[in-house]
Amino acid sequence: MASTKVEIPTIDFCNHQDLKPNTSLWESTKVQVFEALKEFGCFVAIYDKVPNDIKEAMFDTLKEVCDLPLSKLKEYREKPYHIYDKKIPSLPIHNSVRSADLLLPNSVGTFANTFWPHGEKPNICNVVKSYYKPLMELDEMVKKMVLESLGLQNYIDEFLDGNSYLLRFTNYKAIQGDDGKIPGLGPHTDGSYLTIITQDQNGLQLKKNGEWIDFNTTPNSYVVLSSDAFKAWTNGKISAAVHRVDISRDNDRLSIQLFSSPNPVYTVEAPKELVDEVHPLLFKPFKMLDYYAYALSGSKKGVGLKYFCGV
Repeated sequence: MASTKVEIPTIDFCNHQDLKPNTSLWESTKVQVFEALKEFGCFVAIYDKVPNDIKEAMFDTLKEVCDLPLSKLKEYREKPYHIYDKKIPSLPIHNSVRSADLLLPNSVGTFANTFWPHGEKPNICNVVKSYYKPLMELDEMVKKMVLESLGLQNYIDEFLDGNSYLLRFTNYKAIQGDDGKIPGLGPHTDGSYLTIITQDQNGLQLKKNGEWIDFNTTPNSYVVLSSDAFKAWTNGKISAAVHRVDISRDNDRLSIQLFSSPNPVYTVEAPKELVDEVHPLLFKPFKMLDYYAYALSGSKKGVGLKYFCGV
């Protein structure tokens, strides 16, 4: 008997007027969200609050920034809380520019002033904000639905108040390999709460039941991944998506990622309501700053949440 092909859940968030708490649409969507994050650690959101011209302008900006001279990209790295990664040894085709916490004062302005100091792109700040603000709304909506599903409504305000947001542009340069494949980003989970990704072409894949499944790019689609911090905070009630980037095309692949994470000094700890004799604590409390340091240390203990703080 042929095995059934696994499909990543797709959830529609386009009916903004009716998708409000305590409505039937909210309740039905909430069930879909929680089940998807529990079973897959991800889903594809159909979401039309980011105008198409804004998305196109963001991809144009990505290409322009990642093609700038190395000296200019390093200049951005020297600014507080900003990071540029250029051709990481294990990722030979990976160019990445990361913004600071988008909630910090003038974070987007710093980004704009570094790369266009003479006002060459006068509207860039508005473009970036018009892109990420609707996605922050989607991010908060998903988190509220998860906490409501767990009966943790009283934690929602506290949980959301401690969030920080990071925007990353990634350009995977097309370098043909011997086997026709292009090395992308290897299997991993993110350290954040949620990651919301848009890509200009396929390449992002989810690992499920030992198989790799493509996230297909469609108009108004965004990949929503749950990550390590959210898995720990929910005491394993939702999964962290194991994903990778696999590219076999001759042209560059562009991706924009919005990460939402706890504040670096925030202690990630499962609420007492999620821990009992039947559901013992899976992960010791930890600070995100310590987890990031561990992830970058190359510890011989192993990579991932269970090696860092598993009980």
